[in-house]
Amino acid sequence: MNHDNDDSSQADDAEKRAKAEGDTLPPAAQPKSGPGAAGGDDQTVVSPQFDDRSTGLLVFGILQIIMGCFSAMLVPMMLLSTLASPASGAPTTVRMMLPAIGMYGMVAVVLIWLGVGSTLARRWARALTLVLAWMWLAMGLVSLIMMCFVMPNMLSISAQDQKVPPQAMIIAQTVMMATMGCLYIILPGIFIIFYQSKHVKATCEFKDTYPRWTDKCPLPVLSLSLFLAFGALSMPLSLSYGSVLPVFGFLLKGVPGTLVYLALAPLLAYLAWATYKMKMSAWWTTLVVYLLFGLSGLVTFSRISMMDFYREMDMPEEQLKIIEQSGMFEHMNIPLMAGLGMGVVVAYMLWVRRYFVAGTTPQEGA
Repeated sequence: MNHDNDDSSQADDAEKRAKAEGDTLPPAAQPKSGPGAAGGDDQTVVSPQFDDRSTGLLVFGILQIIMGCFSAMLVPMMLLSTLASPASGAPTTVRMMLPAIGMYGMVAVVLIWLGVGSTLARRWARALTLVLAWMWLAMGLVSLIMMCFVMPNMLSISAQDQKVPPQAMIIAQTVMMATMGCLYIILPGIFIIFYQSKHVKATCEFKDTYPRWTDKCPLPVLSLSLFLAFGALSMPLSLSYGSVLPVFGFLLKGVPGTLVYLALAPLLAYLAWATYKMKMSAWWTTLVVYLLFGLSGLVTFSRISMMDFYREMDMPEEQLKIIEQSGMFEHMNIPLMAGLGMGVVVAYMLWVRRYFVAGTTPQEGA
């Protein structure tokens, strides 16, 4: 009898010690319970399931907030430069600057919002940051390729005016391309590598246990939805450019162009919502809209030059001269670029179609 009591007492002490040790484990090494991890109360596997990335989320969140503050600072700076343009003779007008001001304002709000969410390890912040980082990388790559055509002419014109030595121009071009490469390729790439990590995902899911709206949609579909939403917000900003719209070889402007832009805004907003809901009708409608846009641009810019397009936008004559002297479009085949862009969009649409057909919501797809 005494032996039985001693054994029972020792078992109770061991169980208490095990519980105490389990309660003091760090978050990243909490016991995993459930099917496949424990076979009941008698079995508990204590092992690290992921590396805690809270510090990294804090650092990247602060970086996003800083970037958002810089974007916000650009808004008053652009307004001041516009107000000072009559005295300095600069060709910029308030009307022409409105889209850029609106863009930087939206970027500032989004970056600060995502930065705060990242510091709090929110699921939605990780998902949206990853989606926007991929968009940033894609648009940055296109911009970098375009600058490879534009920059040599712009620098050569500047060198002729200021009589700069060729060696100095080579150095300037190298520095500018390296800077753009860091901003457009390396920086978004770092964000993608970090936020796509399974440890970052697990950290956010551990600290933010409640499923968020971003968890209900695959990331590739969420990217398409956000792109459509961005298009809807951009439509009103296009009105400041005279509502010029390329339509199958012609340029609409004035009241007709304004009506089309105002009609496109709610259409794109609806498609953004329906795409998020993974409605098959939204996929088909979006595909048709993008095909029409692509074909319209291809046909229009096969007949009309970009300089004529800019003139119809009522850009200041001084600004038109700067664009023309830069030779920006001399080495660019705009119809070919429109065709390639349409091909990329169609390929992406075909790739994400599987999510609409299946109607599933996998957690990771980017």
